[in-house]
Amino acid sequence: MLVSDRRYRRTHVRRRGFTILELMIASSVFAVILLVVAVGVQRFTSGYFKGVTSSQTQATARNIMSDVSQAIEFGTNITPTVTSSGVSGLCIDNTLYSYAVGQQVTDTAPNSGKHQANHALVVSNPSSCTASTTPSLPNNPLPSGSRELLGQHMRLSAFSVTGSGSLYTIHIRIIYGDDDLLTPAVSGSTNWATENCSGTAGSQFCAVSDLQTTVERRVL
Repeated sequence: MLVSDRRYRRTHVRRRGFTILELMIASSVFAVILLVVAVGVQRFTSGYFKGVTSSQTQATARNIMSDVSQAIEFGTNITPTVTSSGVSGLCIDNTLYSYAVGQQVTDTAPNSGKHQANHALVVSNPSSCTASTTPSLPNNPLPSGSRELLGQHMRLSAFSVTGSGSLYTIHIRIIYGDDDLLTPAVSGSTNWATENCSGTAGSQFCAVSDLQTTVERRVL
């Protein structure tokens, strides 16, 4: 009887499950691990989108700079046009650059209260381009032969071509992001040339690219 009783005790001990305390400790450790993993994934995702946004903005600024630089380098006449309804223009021979600073490009129905429009920097080739040419930024679709140089959610923060004779300086500054991601807070009197990303929530979808170069004309 004594031997049988001992076997019963050993079998009973081996079949025991986890206690409530052990389950609580295991659950707590598992929850901490999940939290650490979730924070790591969130930071990785945020960094990834920040990198993509910055890369797209810089690539667009470089492409625009290359486009304007080549036009000036091989152009014979560089003339600013009149400004109409907040849209400025630049003629390089018969190529017209129509642009509006601070206007964010969107494919959807634009919200003027958020400084949005279908287009903000359009290059076209009118039959003639002079100081009296009226620049324009039409809604979608663009006329044949015209193209938008900015990507979605981008806007010009600054765009200028200055100089005379053979040397011209080009300054291009592009901001990617909605109004609420910018600082100082966007208002009716915003100086777009000084706007930057605020660093608040959603800042992975905000970027600034500022380029300046001097071009020498080859055709005089």
